[in-house]
Amino acid sequence: MYSKYPPLLTALAKHPCFMMAQSAYGIEKFTLLGPFFKLSPLQPDVYKTYFAGPRSLDRGRIAQSQDALRVVLRAHQDQLFSIANAFIRADGETRNRTLDWFAYIMNQNHKRRALQVDAKEVASDAFMMNVSVILDRFCDPFMDTSFSKIGRIEVEYFRRAPRIDISDETKINADQAKSDAFYASKTTGSSNFISEVFFLALAAHHYGSGAGNTKLKNLERDIKTFETQLQRLEAERPNVANVGFN
Repeated sequence: MYSKYPPLLTALAKHPCFMMAQSAYGIEKFTLLGPFFKLSPLQPDVYKTYFAGPRSLDRGRIAQSQDALRVVLRAHQDQLFSIANAFIRADGETRNRTLDWFAYIMNQNHKRRALQVDAKEVASDAFMMNVSVILDRFCDPFMDTSFSKIGRIEVEYFRRAPRIDISDETKINADQAKSDAFYASKTTGSSNFISEVFFLALAAHHYGSGAGNTKLKNLERDIKTFETQLQRLEAERPNVANVGFN
């Protein structure tokens, strides 16, 4: 209800807690919108409640829990988009501060794509997945099936004053020196909204859903490894069951 009144949103966007300096881990806790974007079935308290003892649950119960969570998540993400969209439409300054907040999330979470990730140094999967979905929703109007508006995405985005920092990302078709020289040659003008949200969404997929999928694959691999080790230990149990210890 608060987001229905643009003057109130403008005042909120100017409040220090809207865009305050935080670690990647702290953004979802201490910035104004962070706690709302943190709500997700990926939070441990949620999946431990809905899927307690997962190996003993029958498939029907699992499917019911999944369907229930999908409905709640869809409704929550609809509300998140309504709130974010209201900030974007309030006025130019509020729009820029909202885009800055999304960009800050990306720039603080580069470590999510590292080989070894400390969960206390990055934002949670729950938070990042919601951010990814909302930025995708902003892209819906121009990412239609016919790509009729794709020409409005400006390829010079990173040579202006981009909100997203890609300086430490791996270069595929150039070394660091060539990359630095390319981006040092700035172009004039400012990027349009379509370009801003497109590259923010692209970064969100890289640091958000992409990192989440990598984590899922690693967990599946680890589970198989642990199950193999457990089977081996269980097979050895009879051989050591009656062994005494001095």
